[in-house]
Amino acid sequence: MTDPLAQLADDPAIAFIAKLEHEKKQAHERYQQDPFRFLSECVETIDQATGAVRPFPKHAVPQHKLGDCSSCYIELIVNEWMHSRLFLMAKVRRMLATWTFVGLHVWLCLFRPLSKVAFCARKQGLNESEGSAELVWRAKFIAEHLPQSIRVPVVYKFCHLVFPASESEIVGVGEGPDQLRQHTLSAIFADELAFWEKAYDTYVAARPTIEGGGRFTGVSTPGPGFFKSLVMDQI
Repeated sequence: MTDPLAQLADDPAIAFIAKLEHEKKQAHERYQQDPFRFLSECVETIDQATGAVRPFPKHAVPQHKLGDCSSCYIELIVNEWMHSRLFLMAKVRRMLATWTFVGLHVWLCLFRPLSKVAFCARKQGLNESEGSAELVWRAKFIAEHLPQSIRVPVVYKFCHLVFPASESEIVGVGEGPDQLRQHTLSAIFADELAFWEKAYDTYVAARPTIEGGGRFTGVSTPGPGFFKSLVMDQI
C-alpha cells in the first residue's frame, strides 16, 4: 500500500513551498540580530540625483583594512545605533544617512514585533516627495523591494505604513510636541532636526519614548541651535 505521506513529499508543489519556507526561516535567522547585514544584502535605494535604483553599499571585498570602503563607516554607525537608545548624528550630502536610518527602522518593524515608529520632519508634507511623507514612502519602497525570502505584505496609505505580520507600523508626522503625544511610540526618527522651529519642544515630547525603553534617532546637516547643543552635550 502506498504511503500517502510519501506521496506528499514527492509532490513538486509541496516541495517548492517547503523550500521557500526553509529559505524564509534561514533569512530570518540571518538578519534578525544583524541590521547592517540586512541593509547591505537586502535593501535597495534610489539615487536622489539620477533617480536610478541602487543596492545599498556593500563592503568592497571580503578582506580589507577597516576604513578602506564607505561601508566600513556605515557599519560602525549602524553598530553604534544598535546599542544606543539616543542616537544623534550630523550628516553631509551623498552619505546615504537618511536611507540608512529609514532602512534601520524598516528592520525594526520586520524583526521587532509591535514596533510603532514615527518618522518626523519639519513638515508632514502635502505629497510623497516632501517632509515626513517622503520618509514613509522610502520605507514603503524598501519594504516592497526586499528579497522574496524576507519580504512580507505591507499596507500603505499616505504617511502610514503597516506590517501586519509583525503588527508594526510607521507613521509620518511634522514637528511639534502635540504630533508625538498622539502616539505611543517605540522609536522616533527625526530628520534634519537642526532646521526645525520647534526642535526643543518636539524632543521634550519624545523623552517618554526614550525613558520608556524606546529609541530616538536625530540626524541633520550641521546647523546652529538646539541640534548642535544636543550633539555636543551642551544641554
